Amino acid sequence: MSWLWTFGRVPELNAQGLLNVSRSIAALSEEERLLSKTPRIIDVRTETEYKSGHIPFSLNASFLPPWNWENKITPLLQTCNQDTEIYVVCLSAHRSIGALKWLNNKGYRNIKQLEGGMKAWRSYSFEETLDVK
Repeated sequence: MSWLWTFGRVPELNAQGLLNVSRSIAALSEEERLLSKTPRIIDVRTETEYKSGHIPFSLNASFLPPWNWENKITPLLQTCNQDTEIYVVCLSAHRSIGALKWLNNKGYRNIKQLEGGMKAWRSYSFEETLDVK
């Protein structure tokens, strides 16, 4: 894996826009959520960060360490195609840049990151899901 710099300009969607995406996924059945036309929200924070609060209906594939990310993300992309809408999320929109660049290098064309990351999401006090075990 070539080094993917975690800075630079990439396509973004603001928190309100991603809230709308999350709500559209929530309205679908479990079977519909697996269709390639259904958007995916991929949270690239660590498992601990993810479990402490994440966007509803997001999936977790930690970008750390980046050289192991392909093993984590591949199962989540099995029902996707190159045109599936994919939104990547991290805490402050840095790790998600590397993830977005990796996905782009693999041929995915419809990828955006959450502008400002979870910090921006939380600044609006939008709903989060907690994983308590």
